[in-house]
Amino acid sequence: MQAADGSWHAMLAPPDIETRLAAIKSSTTRLRIINPFDPAIRDRDRLLKLFGFAYSIEIFVPAAKRQWGYYVYPLLEKDRFIGRIELKADRKTSTLCVKKLWAEPGLKWTDRRAQKLSAELTRLSKFIGCKNIVWNCPHIP
Repeated sequence: MQAADGSWHAMLAPPDIETRLAAIKSSTTRLRIINPFDPAIRDRDRLLKLFGFAYSIEIFVPAAKRQWGYYVYPLLEKDRFIGRIELKADRKTSTLCVKKLWAEPGLKWTDRRAQKLSAELTRLSKFIGCKNIVWNCPHIP
């Protein structure tokens, strides 16, 4: 297996692994907001090794020492982590607040990516019962 840094590692695999891999559909091009506790990213060392994406959740880190934010979600596009987003739901006003957005270094944030993010935020807001999406909400701490 080749890791994100280009290094190779010996791994065990079933004898028909190449047939199985050939049968897999290509990844969706939809941009996804990944929950910090999703099993796909739970093993932070594996996430870094396979995708080159250093991630930690900072809910237990004092505010002054946080690099990103209180509850920051990774953003996945196809098979690449492209950024992070800090969201907060205000249940009283039924608003999903986008507090901050960070693109990964070297990533070009295109209009198409912005459209994909908008579609994903709409899907998420419906899922959690919010009717509004607001960027940079000053009234939400």
